[in-house]
Amino acid sequence: MSPKYEKLQARIQEIQKFVSANFERDRKFKTVFQELEKIAACLKTEKIKLQIVSNNSIAARSLQIYFERHRLSQFYQVGLSSLPKQIEPVRSAGSATLVLSTSSNEKIYPLSTTETTSIGRNPDSEIAIDSSLYKKVSWNHAQISPCGNLAWEICDRNSTNGTYINGVRLQGCQKLQTGDRITLAASASSAYPEFVFEYSLTTEYPESLVEMLDCDIFCLVCDLATLTNAWQGVITIANAAPIAKCVVIGSIPSLTQVETWLRSQDLSDVFELVVLSLSSFSLQTQTSEINSVAQQELEKFCQSLETFIKGKPEDILAQRLTARIIKELSVIEQVLDREAEAIAQQLQQEEARIQGLATDDVKEQAKKALRKASDDKDKFFKQVKLELNQSKAALLDTYSKKSITYKVEEFIERLKPQVLKKGGFQYIQLRAENPVTANGNVNADLTYFCSHELKKWADKEWQLVTTTYGEGGLNAIIETVYKTLNFLPSINLDKSLFYSDRRIDIQKSLMNSFIEAPYEGRYQGVSPLTYVLKQIRANMMQFTFLVGFGAMFIGIRVSGGGKQVISSITQPLRENPILFGIVIFLLICLLTYTYQKDTTLQLEAIADKLRKELSNHYQSLSKNLVEKLVLEITTVLETEEKRLKDALEIANDLFTTYIIDIEKHQLLLKSNLEQQKIQLRNLDKEKADLQKLKRF
Repeated sequence: MSPKYEKLQARIQEIQKFVSANFERDRKFKTVFQELEKIAACLKTEKIKLQIVSNNSIAARSLQIYFERHRLSQFYQVGLSSLPKQIEPVRSAGSATLVLSTSSNEKIYPLSTTETTSIGRNPDSEIAIDSSLYKKVSWNHAQISPCGNLAWEICDRNSTNGTYINGVRLQGCQKLQTGDRITLAASASSAYPEFVFEYSLTTEYPESLVEMLDCDIFCLVCDLATLTNAWQGVITIANAAPIAKCVVIGSIPSLTQVETWLRSQDLSDVFELVVLSLSSFSLQTQTSEINSVAQQELEKFCQSLETFIKGKPEDILAQRLTARIIKELSVIEQVLDREAEAIAQQLQQEEARIQGLATDDVKEQAKKALRKASDDKDKFFKQVKLELNQSKAALLDTYSKKSITYKVEEFIERLKPQVLKKGGFQYIQLRAENPVTANGNVNADLTYFCSHELKKWADKEWQLVTTTYGEGGLNAIIETVYKTLNFLPSINLDKSLFYSDRRIDIQKSLMNSFIEAPYEGRYQGVSPLTYVLKQIRANMMQFTFLVGFGAMFIGIRVSGGGKQVISSITQPLRENPILFGIVIFLLICLLTYTYQKDTTLQLEAIADKLRKELSNHYQSLSKNLVEKLVLEITTVLETEEKRLKDALEIANDLFTTYIIDIEKHQLLLKSNLEQQKIQLRNLDKEKADLQKLKRF
């Protein structure tokens, strides 16, 4: 082995030792180690690699056999492959970064291809700006988002002092171009951060194409009349690869077309054109002798290959293998750069966290939040109880048509009296027009009416308590208190401490059995005849006077005692039957009218008495039920008030525990910060060692 090969082999071993010590660090270290083993194995052969590529398998194989039988075999390792089906890159991966240059160093921030990157003084931003250095940058200043097709756009988030792209203030959003300068809160009186947007595109080719191009001499056997896109792609990629010599072998017609294309691409000086009788290879078997013309052409070509490597085979092989080694070292370098970048970002984040974990600020914020939440709670429940009592007073206001007392009285006034016979006696009973029970029990009707009306009122009141009273209701104050106390994302108060299944059991207050009020009275009626006789007996003097006065009015002279008066009056009536009949008829009508009027008045008097008793009873019952319903609502409110009070105490305990944890975490962060600084220094040393290994 030549000294140059020995030196290269020693360098490979040195790199392998460096790589093998970091297998657990990243899987790419093991991949690089495996590639280095392949490079070392290739070095041991000490042969130049000649790669034949063709779409004519017979001609290419025949050419390979000829080279292997020729004396070139002592210098060359001949490989054979067909034209790959996939020439285009497998994928193109774009990477975008923001570079922030400061007086002391340069910070690089990678941009995500899937998620939005926020920029601002907020420590939780993906790119957190140092508040002590750049005070005019807003808390949430701007954001950069991927917008498809490997592109990014920047949007200003209504910042106070604006975002500038290449000196022009940004209005809304704008797509970024590589090299754009992004300035936040540009000011002549204070410092401001300025980023540079950078974008790079990496291309990867199929593995078969990469292996095919890993050679020192690249021979394309082209026997096509037309140079296809696939051939053009292979030639273009081969030109960019670190290949010592590129040759296109073909017949006169095909080479003429190839030469024209190479000149159009400025590649005619790079690719050597060799004319061989490809048809002789295609017609002969792999083991037979080829004709003399082809023999001469081949011998001439082989001599040119011998001349090419004469005196410098080590340089050619070492150049290719060195390029491969540097490529693998670049992979390791990328890993180290990512690690360094990650550690640098962690350092920045840790420093920002330490600054953001000021216990004095947290203590003051917690104190203010607890005081505000407590004041809001007390104010709300005081206001709700006041509004609830006002609604209760309006419901019981006897002078209001909307009150329950008026509605009960109005309902009772509509009750109709009915005369019933039970046990040989007559009774006056009040009945509703549309009774809820089959037997027409007014107490059941009134109980249902009162319960129904009060349930509607209670449901409405509870709705107002939960959504309206106290400027938003119970739901609003609970949400307000929760948001006030939940200002620390790291604590994230459990909502179940504040929320519950708040319900009032209205039916429980209305389903009790109540004492019934009397709704019927005994009625002692008399027959019409009895009523007439009783009236005549009771009003005999008035009757005699009226009869006498009537007789005088009609011209009948009356004298003597009572019997004579009656006899004198009735004398004309006896003598005149028609007149007698008229008088009797009028007398019956008068008595009947009087009887009906007295009977109706008596019935109404009994009904009014019953109505009054019912009204007093159910108005009192309604007031009692209202008190129970208000008590039920008040009890639930007191429960919710206690729940919020307990939640405030729990929040206070959590804040206290959090502050203690912050102080402990600050010490831990400072310790981690020192360790990360040590890791960064060690990583810088490794990168420096890697740079030494790249010097061949």
